Amino acid sequence: MAKKFGKFLMATAALGAAAAGAYYYLQGKNRFADESFDDDDDFDNFDDDLEEDETSKEADRSYVDLDLEKAEEFKEGLKAATAETSDKVVGAVKDTAEKAADTVKEAAGTVKKAADQAEVKVEEFFDDDSDGSMDAM
Repeated sequence: MAKKFGKFLMATAALGAAAAGAYYYLQGKNRFADESFDDDDDFDNFDDDLEEDETSKEADRSYVDLDLEKAEEFKEGLKAATAETSDKVVGAVKDTAEKAADTVKEAAGTVKKAADQAEVKVEEFFDDDSDGSMDAM
């Protein structure tokens, strides 16, 4: 019974997939035909639009005077702000580098102490006793 139901379920799924594929294919085919048909209509009115746009653009055009003094002032202000910012960044980097150097020195000291302690323990472990036996920890 379970085999028959499984086969029925697989056949239903296959038929549904085939129907959905056919539906989407036919929808895509119609859309492509509509898009290619609309492209031909755009070229008919292109020349008329160009002539109308030229006259309306000339009438609406206005000019803006350039103030070169303000541009120079802005440029100088920008340079000053950039210099201030770069000085702050350099100071922050120096502070961070000094802190990092201090941290590295502390870590090196800690590692040296640990290495010295390990060396002492190794020496004590391998020292001979008076009776000729080795020390055990």
